[in-house]
Amino acid sequence: MLYSFSVTKEEQGCCTPQPKGKAACPECGEKAKGVLGKTVRHLLKDEAKSKLSYFDGFYYCKTTTCKVVYFRGDEILTQKDMRVVVGLKEGAKPATVCYCFEWSKEKIKAELEATGKTTALEDIKAKMENPGCSCEVLNPSGGCCLGDVSKAIKELELLG
Repeated sequence: MLYSFSVTKEEQGCCTPQPKGKAACPECGEKAKGVLGKTVRHLLKDEAKSKLSYFDGFYYCKTTTCKVVYFRGDEILTQKDMRVVVGLKEGAKPATVCYCFEWSKEKIKAELEATGKTTALEDIKAKMENPGCSCEVLNPSGGCCLGDVSKAIKELELLG
């Protein structure tokens, strides 16, 4: 699935440091990392954005079984508020692991089944150089996807 969003020059790249600190998710209790306001602003549906006066201060819950995507105090945002499917959440289809270059668990699995290997990491690393990535605004975590892609490959190879 192709996600076509316009990304401004200042939003491009994944080099801006993520906010410091962690907070416990109000739903699952797991520690969540802070996420940049521009990430939240870019990925929320217009209806969800209209209910917020600002976008900074949110945390991203990466617990796969938790319904919460972002939270700030008593404000909770879930998949229904998102413009993209949050691929790391349980039952996500497609289970996207790289939002910049369209790698999903399904695509990796198909490549593994067809060829016995995957070029996902090599492809992503090459494309990070040219044309460049926009992880800060395309990835719900607001960070680089390489760790998530590596984890997905290992899981799929074990299932193989």
